[in-house]
Amino acid sequence: MLDQKTKQKIDSARQILVGKVPDPKAQVEQITTALVYKFMDDMDKESEEVGGKATFFANDFSEYSWTKLLDNKHSGQERLNLYVQAITKISKNSNIPQLFRNIFKDAFLPYNDARTLTLFLKEIMTIKLVQLKIGILLET
Repeated sequence: MLDQKTKQKIDSARQILVGKVPDPKAQVEQITTALVYKFMDDMDKESEEVGGKATFFANDFSEYSWTKLLDNKHSGQERLNLYVQAITKISKNSNIPQLFRNIFKDAFLPYNDARTLTLFLKEIMTIKLVQLKIGILLET
């Protein structure tokens, strides 16, 4: 089960989306996409910390890493454009497991509001995924 703090963060992410994504199922899909995206970047960082290499965001996909996405050098509109490109291209990354390609196969952003996306991504950023089981998060 998720701890109360994590549940609150997920609820907060949903509240950010409510005005732009009124359907609860679509909110969960957006949160799941963002959590998996962040998880992939966390796994790359963890690998690099122990002397390995990034696999999810390597080569042509390195520009889409979560870390680069949230870099403060990006304007809100640049971040939105980068996020939309990333979630549509990740499914074409043949260097990652099929499970992850499948998750992103039909991913899209159902709104075009840079401020909402930035607030949403910053909330997702506060969720520590490496310590959690991704399956538990996907059940939420």
